[in-house]
Amino acid sequence: MNFPNWWDAPEKLLRTDGHCGLIAAWAVLRYFGKPTSVHRLIADCRYTKRHGVFTVALAAALKKNGLSVSFHSVPDENVGGFERRCYAYARHLGISAEPPIGLSTLLRECRKGRVPILFFNTPEDNGHFSPLLGKRREMLQLPLTDRGEMSKREFLVRWSEPEILMQCIIVGR
Repeated sequence: MNFPNWWDAPEKLLRTDGHCGLIAAWAVLRYFGKPTSVHRLIADCRYTKRHGVFTVALAAALKKNGLSVSFHSVPDENVGGFERRCYAYARHLGISAEPPIGLSTLLRECRKGRVPILFFNTPEDNGHFSPLLGKRREMLQLPLTDRGEMSKREFLVRWSEPEILMQCIIVGR
């Protein structure tokens, strides 16, 4: 898989606070050959300094840029006003929240050429996005993490923490 390195992202994205969602979107768009400008990407992802990027808004941005997406989440009982508008926009584009899916299904999607983007908690207790590129020797290949990989056990703990909601996006052509 010839997936873009995150440090090759445009400088403006790298300097943006809470840039992981934007860089995940940039890398996936680039991987699938969908050009976009930094300004358009930030607008399409509905990025704000206060919220960063919501998973559902990330799904909508990727769909708007011509990719096939599905959005999966545990039902969110704590949706605020801005996020509610992101959900409404996603529904307008034909994206609805589907039930969460398991890691084995996500890895199967990788083998089919799709790229899951996962939302999970960091050790610093911050929500974080990374594409999942597969598994190598029981380590999940997560390029937007410090080491570029994470054990399956650690990931499953971080992905199931409160307010993380096992959210992911499956992205394809």
